[in-house]
Amino acid sequence: MIILDNSVLSAFIRLKLVPSLKLLFPSAIISKEILNEYSLQWQENIPKWINILQPDESITLKNIPLSLSSADLSIIRLALEHDKPIASDDRPLRNYAEKLGILITGSLGLLKSLYKNRIIETRDEYITYLNSLQEDVYISNVLMKWALEE
Repeated sequence: MIILDNSVLSAFIRLKLVPSLKLLFPSAIISKEILNEYSLQWQENIPKWINILQPDESITLKNIPLSLSSADLSIIRLALEHDKPIASDDRPLRNYAEKLGILITGSLGLLKSLYKNRIIETRDEYITYLNSLQEDVYISNVLMKWALEE
């Protein structure tokens, strides 16, 4: 199970890879705040394997960066409550989650996992997805080199 942020969901919706994520994670979690960031049309078509949960608001967070939204904080709380990793491309959220000891990945890491697990079957297809992902997230040369390592 993994907790998905808006940034990753948006990228994978555009890449048409949300069904492929289910092959890596039989279930995922989003918060109601994350769901509310989407259009009504997408909200009505959310896959059944993505559960919408509300975090335990009694979980106290300290030294919260001002750049984090209530949606960001909701998935941080879900990760702490359920002891699950977060998938996000949002740098401030990633940094704060790491400080709290939460495992974190992003769109690039998930894409590489899809390739390594042969869900994305060919290197050419993988490279096409990598190039397309750059419309959603910045991929530095170092990260691109990592993504292309076998």
